[in-house]
Amino acid sequence: MKKLLTVALSLALCLPVFAQRGPKLEQTITVGETKMSLNYTSLSYGEGKTIGMLLDKEGGKEMRAMMNERSANRPLATFKTSIDVKCGDAVLAAGEYQVYFTVDEEMTWSINFKMGEKVTSTKLQISDSQHESKRLLLCLYAEEEGAGVYLSFGKMSGMLSIQPHSAK
Repeated sequence: MKKLLTVALSLALCLPVFAQRGPKLEQTITVGETKMSLNYTSLSYGEGKTIGMLLDKEGGKEMRAMMNERSANRPLATFKTSIDVKCGDAVLAAGEYQVYFTVDEEMTWSINFKMGEKVTSTKLQISDSQHESKRLLLCLYAEEEGAGVYLSFGKMSGMLSIQPHSAK
């Protein structure tokens, strides 16, 4: 019995600490020769309790550090673009990026784009939402001059603009 309990406890500790990975979603926008795609795994965080602890400015410091490290090591999305783009404040060359989110000590969320060892980040403008999402939602959509990503999790949501970028 003791051995069974030890094995069960060991297995429980090996499970993901923060989230349950859910369905994988793939979205693509094609306009002429230009193509962008966003593929991600939708996450569910234990009824929102984890997010609450994460956003506790004083008490969540350790949890944020763990989540930020885990996110960087296990990105949950890929973003591909056939052209150079400006995504928020970040300029991304055409190519494929691993995407992950981080939260700093001021409770500011960032989206990070990693290609090889290079990481380019931009702050996210997230606010309280009119609805609650039980899972992470990333929705790639077309705009007149580019594209955008709507993101939502828990009671927070925001939008990130993606525009063509030409070096000057």
